[in-house]
Amino acid sequence: MKPRGLITASFITLGIFATYNAFADGQSKIDDPKKAAKDIFWDELYPNGGKSFFCEQPFEGKTRRIVAGHIYNTQWMLDHYDCGTKSRCRKSNTDYKYAASDLHNLYPVSPRVELNRRNSKYSELPNRSDQFPNLNCSYKSAFQSVEPADEIKGNIARVIFYMNKAYNLPILGSSQMLLEWNEQDPVDQAEIDRNNLVEKIQGTRNRFIDNPHAIKDLDITITR
Repeated sequence: MKPRGLITASFITLGIFATYNAFADGQSKIDDPKKAAKDIFWDELYPNGGKSFFCEQPFEGKTRRIVAGHIYNTQWMLDHYDCGTKSRCRKSNTDYKYAASDLHNLYPVSPRVELNRRNSKYSELPNRSDQFPNLNCSYKSAFQSVEPADEIKGNIARVIFYMNKAYNLPILGSSQMLLEWNEQDPVDQAEIDRNNLVEKIQGTRNRFIDNPHAIKDLDITITR
């Protein structure tokens, strides 16, 4: 993949920030977050259905039982770009439009889970019970924190590191935990297949799926 500009980096203790001369790996084909989530997501990424990301609920094609959820939350993007509401950001901030439309960051999510996890940081909650036992779902929740199933922790880490690298977005929460998740939950074939499909649609890959060990090469400040 060809880089889109020279990269310089600077970091602060509350997160991981990078300063880029244009996007390093971000897509520049889709600039409408609504169209990405309402149309492209369903018509091109999940036309035949699949399983929800957090709870593995099967679905067939477009349905109200599943929404396109951002792994790297859009509220975090709004706060970082400081452009106001989603509507204002879509009109005034090009970086937001591309980042919020990036299919590498969009996954099928149950509306109940999406509502529960909104604006929450990823964490580890060993003393909490599953939030949705009736869904047979290994998903824990506390105030502004959620812990996903072990089987998708690496997926989440690789998406967050991708969004940081691609769009100069901060990593919120524990970077040390995310590094560990990347190691503990390696890339599987489904993640590779999805990376290939997203590339066909928007023209870019998540480099950390192709090479998870590349995350170690990031010049990051470890936060816990």
